[in-house]
Amino acid sequence: MNANKRLYKILMIIALNLSLISCSDLKIGVGLKGVMLDEDKMTLDGDTFDIRERIGDSLFIVWNYTHSNDRTPYYLLKYERNGFYYPQIEAESIFSIDNTTDYVALDDKDVYDIKNKKVLFSPPCCASGLYYLGKWNDLRLFASSDTICFSDGRCTGLQNDVFCRKPKNEGMVTLVAGAQTINVSFSDLYHAKKEDKENDASVERLTKDYHIKPRNKYEKMDAGFSVDLEIPKDTTEADKAIREWMMTAIRDDAFYQLENNRDIPVGKCASLNDMLHSLDEYAVLWEKLCRAEYQIEDTFEVRMTCDIRVRKVVDCGDYTTYYYRASLYNGGLHDLPREYYITYDKRRGGLLDVGNSVKPSQMQHFRHLVLESLKKEYDFCYERESSWEDFTHSIFSFHCPMVDTSGMNEVMQSLLVHNYSCDEWSGWNGYNEKAFTEKDFPLTHFAVLPEGIVLTYHPYQIDCFAAGEYHAVIPFKEVNKCLMFDYSKHEDLKPKLQRFIK
Repeated sequence: MNANKRLYKILMIIALNLSLISCSDLKIGVGLKGVMLDEDKMTLDGDTFDIRERIGDSLFIVWNYTHSNDRTPYYLLKYERNGFYYPQIEAESIFSIDNTTDYVALDDKDVYDIKNKKVLFSPPCCASGLYYLGKWNDLRLFASSDTICFSDGRCTGLQNDVFCRKPKNEGMVTLVAGAQTINVSFSDLYHAKKEDKENDASVERLTKDYHIKPRNKYEKMDAGFSVDLEIPKDTTEADKAIREWMMTAIRDDAFYQLENNRDIPVGKCASLNDMLHSLDEYAVLWEKLCRAEYQIEDTFEVRMTCDIRVRKVVDCGDYTTYYYRASLYNGGLHDLPREYYITYDKRRGGLLDVGNSVKPSQMQHFRHLVLESLKKEYDFCYERESSWEDFTHSIFSFHCPMVDTSGMNEVMQSLLVHNYSCDEWSGWNGYNEKAFTEKDFPLTHFAVLPEGIVLTYHPYQIDCFAAGEYHAVIPFKEVNKCLMFDYSKHEDLKPKLQRFIK
C-alpha cells in the first residue's frame, strides 16, 4: 500500500512538471488563440501570460508569470489579421528599443531584426538601453547613454557629459553637452576620428578624492566630496575672480548638507598653490564637522557625498566662461544635481549677471525671450506643442509647495521647495509661496556662450526632477538689442565635433 502511495506521489510530481513545461513553452511560428484580460494580461490557448510591453499595434512581449522561475522565457508575439498570435522569438529577456518597431533587444546583448528574423548585431553596450536613430546607407544607427553604434559594429563613444537627442532631421543626430549642442550627419559621425586634445597651459587639471577613510571596522560610510577641476593658473584679475568663485561654489555645495555649515570662510585662492592648499583644508574641516554630527563613540555610519566638476568652456579677449556641475546625495531615491555657467567680462572686470548686462528698458523683452527658449525645451521634453498659457502656468507655479507651510521652520520649508546653495547670488528668488508671473519670473545664472546668452534653471525650480536642468539659450541675433555690451563676435568659438566624442 505504501509502495502504491509513493508511486502515486511520483506520478503526480511528474505530471505537475509536465504541465508546467507545457504551460511555459510556446512553439515559434504556431498560431495561438488569444484573449485580452486587461491592459497587462492575456491568455494564449487558455494559459495566462503577463504583457510586459506593447510595440506598436501588433507586437507584444509576454511572459508566463503563473509558472515563472529563473528559466521562464520571454516571447515576442505578432498579432495577425486572422485573429491568431504567432510567437516570433524566445529569449531569457526581450525589451523594446525606443523609436522603432523593427528591432528589439535580446538578453541585453543582441539587437534582433524582427522582419528578417535574425540578429542584426551585438553592440558593446547593453542592448536593452538603446535608442534607434535611423538608417544610413545599409546601416542602422543606435544610441546608448554614452555610445553611438552602427550595425556593422563601428561605434563612437560620447564624452561623459554628452547625450544624444532624438533627431529632428533625417540623417542627422543632435549631440548635447549642457547648453551647447551640435547637429551631426550620420556620415560625419561614422567617419569621425578623435583627435588628441592639446593641453590648455592656462589651467591646472586637478582630480582629487576627499572622502573620509574609515578608522576601524565599525566605520562604514561613503562620505565626503570629490573634485575634478580646471583651475586658472595665472594671476590676472579674471583668473583670480574665477578661482574665488570656484572656491565659494565648492564650499557652498560640499558643506551644504552638514548642519554646522555656517560662517565657513572661503579658502584662500590668490594663487593656484593657495587654492590647492585651501581645498585640502576644506577636506579636514569637512571630516571634522561630519564626525561631530554623525559619529557615536566608535560607530560612524553615513552616506553623504558631493561630486564637483568644473571646466573652462570658452576663453577669448572679451570674456571667459566656465561650466560647473555638482551632484549631492544625502539619502533618498536619487542625488540632487545642479549645473550652470558663469562668465567673467575681461573688458569691464567682473562676473556677469542680469543686472549688469541687460538694459533696464529691455528687461521685460529679455525675460520674454528667456521664456520662449524655455518653452522650446519644455515642449521637447514632453513631446507636445503646449499652449503659452499651459506652459507658463506649469513653470510659474512649480516651485510653490503643495501644502500650507505657515508655521514651518526654515529647514522644513527648504525640504519642500528644494533650495540650492547658489540661489542667493544666481538670481533665484528663493522661498516663495506665490506663483511667478511674466513680470517677475527669475532670471538665473546669466552667462555668455559663443551660441548666445544662456540662463539655467535647476530641477524642481520650474519642473520635476526627471526633466533635468533647463538651459535657455538665446541667439545673439535675437538678444543683442537687450544687452549693454556685444559679445557676438566670438561665435566662431562654438564647439566642434571633437568636443562631444571620445
